[in-house]
Amino acid sequence: MKVYFKTVGCRVNQVESESLRAKFAALGHAAAASPEEADLVVVNTCSVTAKADRDCLAFLKKTAAANPGAAIAVTGCLATLEPARILAAVPKASVFTNADKEKIPSLVCGAAPAENFFSVEGFKGRSRAFVKVQEGCDLKCSYCLVNLARNKVSSKPLKAAVAEIKKLVSAGFAEIVLCGTRLGIYRCPETGADLAALVSELFALPGPFRVRFSSIEPGEIDEPLLRALAVPGGRFCDYFHVPLQSGSDAVLKAMGRNYSASAYRGKVDMIRSFFPGAGIYADIIAGYPSETEGEFRKSADFVRSCGLSGLHVFSFSARPGTRAAALSPLPPAAVKRRSEALRALDLELRSAFAASMLGRELEVLSLSSKAGRSRTLASNFLEVDIPAVPSGRLLRCRVTAARGGGCAGEPLLPGPAGAV
Repeated sequence: MKVYFKTVGCRVNQVESESLRAKFAALGHAAAASPEEADLVVVNTCSVTAKADRDCLAFLKKTAAANPGAAIAVTGCLATLEPARILAAVPKASVFTNADKEKIPSLVCGAAPAENFFSVEGFKGRSRAFVKVQEGCDLKCSYCLVNLARNKVSSKPLKAAVAEIKKLVSAGFAEIVLCGTRLGIYRCPETGADLAALVSELFALPGPFRVRFSSIEPGEIDEPLLRALAVPGGRFCDYFHVPLQSGSDAVLKAMGRNYSASAYRGKVDMIRSFFPGAGIYADIIAGYPSETEGEFRKSADFVRSCGLSGLHVFSFSARPGTRAAALSPLPPAAVKRRSEALRALDLELRSAFAASMLGRELEVLSLSSKAGRSRTLASNFLEVDIPAVPSGRLLRCRVTAARGGGCAGEPLLPGPAGAV
């Protein structure tokens, strides 16, 4: 068959789709360039917002109309939570929950490689490899469906994770991004090793590469972990994506988040004590139903006072089955205005962080090149534009200019080979 993958949502979904793609390839099936020419379309859905739902359903309807002969397999969080809604949109679809996702090749084809916690051997067309080491969330945040769609908490065995990453480094990937629904609660099911132990094992591997976290909850950051990440000669990227959601204690309590604003600030300060130039980014929700105008201003002031490096802004979206869905929503105009204000703050923060790097030396990874210039990613997550170098190369550069939320720079020393 020719198989086309459509992936919506988080890094975990992306890793899972890449792993499924490899499993289908191992069975002799080819990748389709478009859904119109596919024999099978696999749609890995997201349901974190109503917009994600709409995007997934729109793609399904369009694909079914454009390629009526194709089989359609739908999985992911929307498929897990609302299978009837998918079947109402596309009656011929086969729906698989997250729990059954890794079985799709065998369920569709009758045979498949063994399940391996969605391990990957590469990421076609990318300079960075994403590795899933943890699954599931048991937090009870009032606005979130993840604990319903991915509520079984589990982790990849440490030995298997290290072996997988060793192969990826040998294949030339110069950055490994560790992913999980809640990465910070990683625990090897065989030895009990935690995330700090996993990272320490990775630091001992040979080869020119670095390690990055996708995201980590504030309550899962502590001194032992940071100490393990900051060892001399370590390979850890000084980048932390730490979800905040609100800087108002009242709103955090209403959301069911398990920390206060001051506790969050303590984690930011702790990170900077180990990584002074770290990029620290946060998710934040605009327009939670109980958020007053004063609480919104307090939240924005808190973000600015923390000196975060940037924000990922979400407009509140009521998700069926969550506690927050029963609350009276704020007027759409108020939510839109607050979202726009936070996005303006995000640009302010990114610009200030970029300007603070002027004259500094940064380690960057070349991602792509065009017209004699390369787009690179610094260890602290700043994008730095430099004269063209091969993709997949790690090198050091000096920042010479700040442009909005990004930088320009000049290479200092040739980096290791390892283009992929």
